[in-house]
Formats: sequence, structure tokens, C-alpha cells
Amino acid sequence: MRYVSGILVVLLTLCLLKEVWEVWPIDDAQVQAITTLSTPEAYRLVKRSWFWGRSDLYLDGLTTLSDEAAKALGQYKGGLSLRGLTTLSDEAAKALAQNKGELSLEGLTTLSDEAAKALGQHEGPLNLAGLPALSDEAAKVLAQHKGWLYLDGLTTLSDEAAKALAQHKGWLFLAGLTTLSDEAAKALAQHEGWLNLAGLTTLSDEAAKALAQHKGDLYLYGLTTLSDEAAKALGQHKGDLYLNGLTTLSDEAAKALRANPDVGLPAKFKK
Repeated sequence: MRYVSGILVVLLTLCLLKEVWEVWPIDDAQVQAITTLSTPEAYRLVKRSWFWGRSDLYLDGLTTLSDEAAKALGQYKGGLSLRGLTTLSDEAAKALAQNKGELSLEGLTTLSDEAAKALGQHEGPLNLAGLPALSDEAAKVLAQHKGWLYLDGLTTLSDEAAKALAQHKGWLFLAGLTTLSDEAAKALAQHEGWLNLAGLTTLSDEAAKALAQHKGDLYLYGLTTLSDEAAKALGQHKGDLYLNGLTTLSDEAAKALRANPDVGLPAKFKK
């Protein structure tokens, strides 16, 4: 009997040690060093988050992610950073969209419309700043996302895509755009809330008049000059307007902008 009891004690101890190891915390350096992730390992990371209440998980060393591992990570409590991924399957996108924290996928260089549709359902900040282009359909479904949306990798934006993204509810980052058509400006002016267009280096008078109708914080600090007409229009903007990159302005343009206390200007134009 003692022999059997001893064996049971050993087995229970081993089971306990296994459970402890399953939830034993891993420091950030160890996590960031992970380059491949099996499905069991992914579930262990999730289990640790449930036990310890960890916040963000940085797995930027991963360059590939299986659909099954993605399903596990979708259950993670806290933000997920997967910046090493350059592609993502539709199934993996659907799985990761279940995550409730910040989801950073800024290494992605391509995204299917189906994957975009899935990620559009994600609740929390969504970082897709590595995408160099976006189809009109992808823009339409991503606009359904609620929260911060980073699309700073885009250097051009079609008028249709602009119309779609204008419907987005939350902060919208498009700081990679260097030019913007008048039609696209009119569309984005309908966006409600924080709008980052800090990459624009030129702005037509018509585009300025359109963006002046935008309600919320507007970042245009990539502009180095503005015409008098554009300045007069932007001086009417409601909300914080950042024009801190301006280097040349006529006295009339500076006066028009200076009259609005919510316009951020370089010190030399504040006098």
C-alpha cells in the first residue's frame, strides 16, 4: 500500500510541476527571441496570459504563422505584435481578429480582400502600416474597423478608397500619403475624429477648402508652404490643426492662420 501511495504522490507531484511549468512566466527577451511557434507553444503563451494577466506579447521574430497557432493567439489577453510577418492567410487573419488588444501587423506587405474583411472586425488598435497599397474593396471592409487604424505605408489613395476610409470610426493614420486629389480630400474631410495626413507635401486650394470642413484633430505638418487661399480656408478649421512644418508663408496667410488659436504653427509665424 505504501508503495502504491508513494507512486501516486510522485505522479501528482509531476502533474503539479507540469502545470506550474505550463504557466511559468517567460521574460520579454525570451518571447522576442522566438522565431518559430508551434500550436502547443502558442496555447502555452495564451495559458500564461490567463494565469498572470500579461499585457502585450511581442512575437516580432516570427516570419510565418500557421492557422492553428493563429487560432491560439487570437485568444491571447492583451496586445499582439507580429511585425515579422509579411504575409497572412485568410484563416489566420480571421483567427487573429478575435484578439481584443492592439494588433500590430505592420510587416505585412500584401493583404487579400478576405483577410482585410476579417481584420476589419477586430476590436482595438490595428497596425497595418507596412501595406504599400490597398484595393478599394479592402479599404471598404477595413473602414468597418472601430479604433485606431494605421495605414501609414500607403503612398497613394484612390478616390474610392478615400470615400470608404472616411467612414471609419476612430483615429485614422495616413501619414505616408504625399499627395491627395481634390476628390479624395473632400471624402476624407467627412471623417470624424483624429486624421493624420502628415506626409502631404503639397495641397491644392480646393483640397485645403475641403479639409477645412473636417471636424477633429488634423495633422498636416508635412506641408512647407500654403497659398493665401489655402491658409484662409484652413484657418476656419474646427479642431486642432498641426501645420508645424511650414517654412514660408505670406504675411496674409500667416495672419489668417494665426487668428485661429487651435492652429499649430512654427514660432516665427506666431508673432
